[in-house]
Amino acid sequence: MKSFINSSLPEKYNRLSTFAKTFWPDLDVMSPQRRLVGTGDVLTFLYTIPIALLGLVWLVLSTDLTIIQNNLLFLLFNLGLYYLFSRLSFFTIVEIRSDRYGSTEDSFASMIQWSAVFLLGESALWLGVIYNIFDLIRNWRTATNPSRRWSLLRTFSVAIAVVTFAYLVAITAYKEIGGTFPLPGLTFTTISQGFIAIGIEFIAVLVITSGYLLYHIGVQKILAETDDIRPMVRFFMIAIGLPFLSHPFSILLTALLVTNGYDVYLFLLIGLILVAFIARRLSFTAENSRQQSSQLEKLEKLGRDLLEVIPDITMLPRILENNVPGMFSSGRISIWISPDNTLLNFPSDWTGMPDTAWEWILDQSKPRSFTIKEELPWEKEFTEHLATVTTPIIRSDSGRAIGGIALEMRALAQIWDKKALRNLFPALQSLADQISSTLQQTQVYEQSLEFQQISQELQIAGQIQASFLPNKLPSIAGWQLAVSLLPARETSGDFFDVFELNEKRQGILIADVADKGVGSALYMALSRTLLRTYAEEYGADPEVVFYAANNRLLKDARANLFVTTFYGIFDPESGLLTYSNAGHNPPYLVKESEDESVIALMRTGIAIGIEENSTWTTETISIDPGDILILYTDGIPDAQDIDGGFFDEEAIIEITKKNSGKFAHEIQSAIIEAVQRFTGDASQSDDITLMVLKRDPLS
Repeated sequence: MKSFINSSLPEKYNRLSTFAKTFWPDLDVMSPQRRLVGTGDVLTFLYTIPIALLGLVWLVLSTDLTIIQNNLLFLLFNLGLYYLFSRLSFFTIVEIRSDRYGSTEDSFASMIQWSAVFLLGESALWLGVIYNIFDLIRNWRTATNPSRRWSLLRTFSVAIAVVTFAYLVAITAYKEIGGTFPLPGLTFTTISQGFIAIGIEFIAVLVITSGYLLYHIGVQKILAETDDIRPMVRFFMIAIGLPFLSHPFSILLTALLVTNGYDVYLFLLIGLILVAFIARRLSFTAENSRQQSSQLEKLEKLGRDLLEVIPDITMLPRILENNVPGMFSSGRISIWISPDNTLLNFPSDWTGMPDTAWEWILDQSKPRSFTIKEELPWEKEFTEHLATVTTPIIRSDSGRAIGGIALEMRALAQIWDKKALRNLFPALQSLADQISSTLQQTQVYEQSLEFQQISQELQIAGQIQASFLPNKLPSIAGWQLAVSLLPARETSGDFFDVFELNEKRQGILIADVADKGVGSALYMALSRTLLRTYAEEYGADPEVVFYAANNRLLKDARANLFVTTFYGIFDPESGLLTYSNAGHNPPYLVKESEDESVIALMRTGIAIGIEENSTWTTETISIDPGDILILYTDGIPDAQDIDGGFFDEEAIIEITKKNSGKFAHEIQSAIIEAVQRFTGDASQSDDITLMVLKRDPLS
């Protein structure tokens, strides 16, 4: 086993831990913090048990059995009162440092003890002895771990030392200054004597517990890494002094019994029981209010700090570590995100919850609580555990659990029943919501950055792709040429080209990759390169260009895409156009003849990129003076309005005829404007490319 002895602790505390290990060997494998606390329990027990034994011997020698026999019923009645007031205890929980709490629990039981002493003398001290032995046996049966048992032994030895030795010192002084049993009544002398006895007992208690106090002051200086001992001293003074506030009432209670009998005695006693009950309820109310106030304060600070996380999610564990540990009194807390990311385990030596617990929490939709007596649903059988609260961390957008929080509450003076555990639900849910919101906002932020980066890259890709297109259109004597390309996205699957071939012939090309986005843009770049290369090599034969480009495309690319293409070669002087149409939308040749006939340049084969060794035919047509050739991609006929209707291809012909007397660029603008008017507010779903080639009419 790993030993923590000599690990970053002052030498004197290591020596004390080594000594304590003789009685509790498991100290050797504890974390430094737990070992310091455990060493304090062992040392306090070892130095107070001799005082307790001495006090017991002294009590035995001072006991008058006759008094016990004659007042047995009264003593049994007071033992019942002792038990009742012990059960109606009130408590205070104090924040010693930002992540460490201390609690003190007291009751009016010591008032009953003093009242019995002022009536019967030393023999009445057996009330406290018997009750503390009974309390040790009762708690010992449910304490199965060594830490809890050493804590019980320390508490028991201190309690017996106080109820015997400290009381006997005070009783001896009381008798020396003339005090008698029973206390004769309420006079200045008897009250003064009673106060002196109570004050001497307080001093004796301080002396007995001083070793424990000094040790833990030193421990807190080490753990808190500060020389400020005031919080610890303040806590111990509250713990020791609080029960003494009720002791003066024992003088009144005794005097009323002696002078007025049981009627007035019982009346006051009933009042004190009600006060004890109210004090207990106020303890719970005050602690609940303190917890909620502290939790709200820390949750607010955590919310501010979490704003720093959004750019850098790696900061989240550190910010949680700085804010969460002090949020819940005496709790140890684990925060986990699926699939296997622990954001926080506090204290650091705690291994956290088992995997079965996280799997169970992921299936929950709300917080759950389990007292120490309830079985944990992720355990196959009942095992001893601390009071536990769990809650899933749920994404607000999907409602899906992405992690969980588990909180185990150590036993302080407060009882962790169902009501107390449920009071933790709002803070725990708020913590889970803050973590979920932070993770979600961080993811959105990262996605925004990624989207911005992708947009920039697509913009660059679009610029590169645009560079593939002709820089400017050639000026051809006797001809007008206008082209526009409107991508639906940053990149386009459409492309066109106009280039000069040998013997002053011109090649015109328009194509459309059957897809959208980056993939089609890459395919477009490859297709355009191949078609342009083979066009320059086999310029006079469009079908040969398609054949060569098709086979090379199928060998070089395995994208399951195809390209519809129209490639034509025209002679500016004769007006003859030789073309092949590889599955493309048929261009329209609008004649200037009197009947304004329209010729569709139909497909002469399938699209390229579909089947290897495909063949195409070639057609020839004459473009006469005044004729207009309209070439386009399917972004125009497939354009839709907000009702889902399609732009009619006939409209292309009608607009062309209507504007036949205008220049090519005016005809092109008229068609594009008509398409945009038709689609209105509907988004552009496909790339649009339009080429208008017009032969000047005869003058």
